[in-house]
Amino acid sequence: MNVLLDKRAWLFSSKAYLAAVAALFIGLWGNLPRPYWAMSTVYIVIQPMLGGTRSRGIYRIVGTVIGAAGVVAILPPLSQAPVLLSLALSLWLAACLCLSLLNRGPSAYVFLLASYTTAFIGFPAVTQPEGIFDVAIARSEEIIVGALCAVLVAALVFPSSMKSVITGRIGAWMDDAVSWCALVLRRDGHRDVRRGRLAADLGQFEQLIVMASRDSTRHPQVHAQMRELRARMFELIPTLAGISDRLDTLHGHHALSEALTTLMDDINAWLREPTPSPDTLASLRARIAALRPALTPDIIALVGNSLLVRLDELLTLWDDCRRLQHDIATGHEPRQPVFGPAPAPRFDTGIEQRHVDVPMILFGALSAGATVFVYCLLWIWTGWPAGGLGAMMAAVGTAFFAGMDDPVPNILKFLSGTVAACVLAGIYIFGIFPAVKDFGALVLVLAPLFLPLGLLVYRPATMLVGLIMLANMSTLLGLQSSYHADFQTYINTAVSMLLGLVFAIVMTRLFRSVGAEWSARRLVRSGWSLLADAAAGHGQQDRARFTGRMLDLLGLATPRLAATAEGSDLATVDLLEETRIGLNILQLRRARRELPEPSASNVDALLARIAAHYRAQADAGHLIDAPESLRDALDASLSRLGGLPAGATRDAALLGLVGLRHGLFHRGTPENQVLAVAAS
Repeated sequence: MNVLLDKRAWLFSSKAYLAAVAALFIGLWGNLPRPYWAMSTVYIVIQPMLGGTRSRGIYRIVGTVIGAAGVVAILPPLSQAPVLLSLALSLWLAACLCLSLLNRGPSAYVFLLASYTTAFIGFPAVTQPEGIFDVAIARSEEIIVGALCAVLVAALVFPSSMKSVITGRIGAWMDDAVSWCALVLRRDGHRDVRRGRLAADLGQFEQLIVMASRDSTRHPQVHAQMRELRARMFELIPTLAGISDRLDTLHGHHALSEALTTLMDDINAWLREPTPSPDTLASLRARIAALRPALTPDIIALVGNSLLVRLDELLTLWDDCRRLQHDIATGHEPRQPVFGPAPAPRFDTGIEQRHVDVPMILFGALSAGATVFVYCLLWIWTGWPAGGLGAMMAAVGTAFFAGMDDPVPNILKFLSGTVAACVLAGIYIFGIFPAVKDFGALVLVLAPLFLPLGLLVYRPATMLVGLIMLANMSTLLGLQSSYHADFQTYINTAVSMLLGLVFAIVMTRLFRSVGAEWSARRLVRSGWSLLADAAAGHGQQDRARFTGRMLDLLGLATPRLAATAEGSDLATVDLLEETRIGLNILQLRRARRELPEPSASNVDALLARIAAHYRAQADAGHLIDAPESLRDALDASLSRLGGLPAGATRDAALLGLVGLRHGLFHRGTPENQVLAVAAS
C-alpha cells in the first residue's frame, strides 16, 4: 500500500507530532535549557503499537538515568586531563555496549542508551565541568518529559494494541509452517527453502513477547501464551526436518508403503484445517500406533519406526500450536497443552538459549570505543570548540550498529539522513522562523515537514532514515522560547556532526567491518562446539535449551550463509541437520543411564568418539567426513543393543543410535543393510 494513502500511517504520524509538540510546549513552559531534546526524544520513543512505545519509554528513561549518573561520576575528577577524560568516556561506551550486545533481548536498549547518553551529555559540557550535575539533571528531565509524552499520547489517543500485530505474525508463521509441512509430506524438492526463514522469524518473537507484556491490560495472559507457542514452534522445526530426512531415506530404499503414504496425505489434510478436529487427531494417532512395528536392529525398519515417532510428535505439537493460536486470538484463558508434562519450565527458551559470541562482542564494543577516543584526540589537538558534537555523533553512529557484521552501510544511511536534516533545518532557521511570532504559528509551519517524515518512521523499510531525520531535525532547529539564529554556530554544528559520522565510517571500514562468510563460519563452528559438548556430557543436557540454542544459531547463520560466495565450503553446511544429530545425542545420553553397565560403557565410548569428531570439525572450521571407525562403532552398538530385552529404555537408545547413524552417514547407507543380530 502507498504510505501516502495509509490511514494508519497518518494516524501514527499525527500522534507522534502531537506528542512532540506537547513535549516541546512543556519544555518551554518549564524553562528547560534545551526543550528541543524532549521533542527529539518523542520520535526516538514512539512506536506504531502501544506495547512497543511503553517498552521503549521505560528503557529510554532507565538508560538515560544510568548514562547521566555515569557522566557525573566520570567528568569532574578528570576535567583537567582531557585525554584521560576522553579515554574514560570511551571505555564507558565500550563497557555499556558489551552489556547491550551480551543481552540480545529488547532490554539491551537500556545499555545501548546508557552507552551514548554519556557522550550526549558529557562531550558538549567538557568546557564547564563544574556544572555537569545540573546539565545531567536538565538533560534527564528533557528526555523523561519526551518519553512520558510519547507514552501518554500513545495510550490515550486512539491506542493501537499489539493484539492485531501478534495475531497477524502468528498467523503468517503458521501459514508458512503449513506450507512447509505440505512440501515435506509430499517430498517436494523446494521444501528446504522455508525452514531458515521460519527459524529467523522465531528470533523476533522475543521482542514481540516483551512488548505484549506491556500492552493493554485487557490481554494480560497473551505474553505467557506466546512463550508457550514460541517454544512449540522451536520444537516443530527439527521435527519437520527429521520427517523430511527420513522420508528421503525410505523413498530411496523403496520402503514407503501405501498405508504410510495415505497416512501422510491425511495428516497433510488435517494440518490445513483452521480448527483441527480432535476426533481426526485421535484416529491419526491410532493409525500411527498400528503401523509401528516392534523395534528390530534393521536400520531401514528403525528409520521407518523413527519416522512414525516424528509424525506423532508433529500431530501433538501442531495441536498445541493451533490451541494456543486460538486462545491468543480470542483472549481465552490458556489451556494445558499436550506436549510435555510441565510446559512452563519445560519450554523456557529465553535468554539462556541465545548465542553469544563474546570475542566478537568485545571486538565490536572496543572498536566503537577506540573510534570515539581517536576522534577525541584529534579534537583535543585541533582545539575546535564545536568538536564535541562530532564526538557525540561518532559515539551514536558506532554504538547503534555495533552488533552488525558490517556497520558501514547503516552509518552511511545515518550520514545521509543527517545531511538532509541539516539542509532542511537551515531552510527553517533562516528562511521561515523569522516570520514566526508565537507557538501556534510554530506548530503550523513545522507540521508540513514533520507529518510526512513521520510516515517514514511508520514503515519498517524507511524507519531508520525517518527517525534519523526527525531526531536530528528536532535538535538542529534548537527551538527556544525566543528566536535567535547564528549562521556561524549553525555551520559549526552541522559540520561537526557530519565529520563525526564520516570519521566513524572511515574507522569502521578500516578496522571493524567483517564479511558475511567470516561471521557465518564462526556461527557454524559454535554449533559444532555445542554438539561436541552435548556428546561429551557437558552443560545441562536439556532438550529444550539445546534446541533453542541451535535454532538461534540457525536463524543467525541463514542470511549470512545465503550471502556467502558461490562454491564456498560453507554451502553444504546444514545446521538444522546438526540440530537433529544433537537431539539424538541427548536422547541416547538420557537412555544410557538405565542401560546395563556394559552397554552404558559402550555408549559412553561411542559418544566420546562423536565428541572428538565435532571438536575436530570446530577446530578446522570446515566439514570433515566422519571416520569409518565411527560408522563401525555405531553399527556395533546397534547390534549390541538389539540383543537386549525389549523395553522403553532399549527402544529409546536404538532410536537415538539409528538417528546418529543416519545423520552422520546417511549418504553411505548400503541398500537394505541389516545387522546380523537376532530380532527383538
